[in-house]
Amino acid sequence: MPTLVAAIARARSITRRGDASRDDGTMRRRHRRCARATPTVTYDTEFDARTGQDVEVLSQSIARVELSDGVTWSYRAGASAPRAGETARTETPVVVAHGVGGRAFGFRAVSRELQERGHEVYAVDVTGHGESSKPTPGRGLAGYDAAATGAAFEEFLKKVTGDRAVDLVLHGYVIPQHLLMLVAKNPGLFRRVVILNSPLAPSHAYPPQMATYGRPFGMGKGAAFDAAGYLYNGNEFALSGDVLAEYEKPYVGAEAEAARAAAEAYITKAGDLKKLTKEVKDALSARGLPKMRVIWGTSDRYLDDAPIYDWCSDVRASFSAMRKVGHMPQEDFAVETASRIAEFLSADLRASAKTALNSVRVGKITTDDGQG
Repeated sequence: MPTLVAAIARARSITRRGDASRDDGTMRRRHRRCARATPTVTYDTEFDARTGQDVEVLSQSIARVELSDGVTWSYRAGASAPRAGETARTETPVVVAHGVGGRAFGFRAVSRELQERGHEVYAVDVTGHGESSKPTPGRGLAGYDAAATGAAFEEFLKKVTGDRAVDLVLHGYVIPQHLLMLVAKNPGLFRRVVILNSPLAPSHAYPPQMATYGRPFGMGKGAAFDAAGYLYNGNEFALSGDVLAEYEKPYVGAEAEAARAAAEAYITKAGDLKKLTKEVKDALSARGLPKMRVIWGTSDRYLDDAPIYDWCSDVRASFSAMRKVGHMPQEDFAVETASRIAEFLSADLRASAKTALNSVRVGKITTDDGQG
């Protein structure tokens, strides 16, 4: 597997502050309503194998924010940089959260696409992951349960995005379920919610790399966590060695045991996945919640799409299927995934009474009907 050093050597972060030199006007400074830090348009220099030259690619800056209980979150902040024909959409930031074993890095390409469509994007490393704090499992924000995840996320929003409602994008195991319960508990924090492949139905199960922690009599306690194996094996297309090295980095470095223990804590605290998914569905069945859309890679090796149609009907979410896409749409087809996210975020969601009634009667919501 190529070393991480090779990846770093090909990606040198270049940040331009207040650069107004581009002809398409995408670097213009924009006023915000809230007193908060504004992301700076950032570029990475990457090697283009086709041309044999270095090219500048829109990216995100890496930032950190201190939360309660000594916990610090790292996140990727992507400034709005609308390409020709697009307009800035900074009134509602997009905040992206991964599941157990993931990290903000996984949304680098989706974030770029959303930025070029005018969105301001924040992808977080949730507690115990990536470059964020990995406290010993305990109380408060070190609880690794729904209460801890929700409290940390609320604090992050308050300190980073201010008083604006945000659009939420979720993917993966346990952490997205925690945040969906936060959506039900405090819907005013969110405008719209997008769910990429995540366990939602009773038939959904943990992948082998996580299921080991649920073995009877504590037989899985202390087992190694193969994050790279989990992320690699669920996809339709292979991840490169450099990308896998980034995902695996927290589990092989100085914080390896802390990261492993965090993953175990999330799984053991969540317990029975069937029970967790039922709690989420019950919570999302309430009225007055943000509009939701499920965007699903149907070639997921872990999660079957068959029960998702009824799930969407029950919670009145729309559904968009992506054929020949695996567990991580953000890696398999980032451009198409971002396009579907952006379409939902900008869509007029006023549904006719007939459409709404049919979506309930049929038990299946069409792929691109534009309804929420």
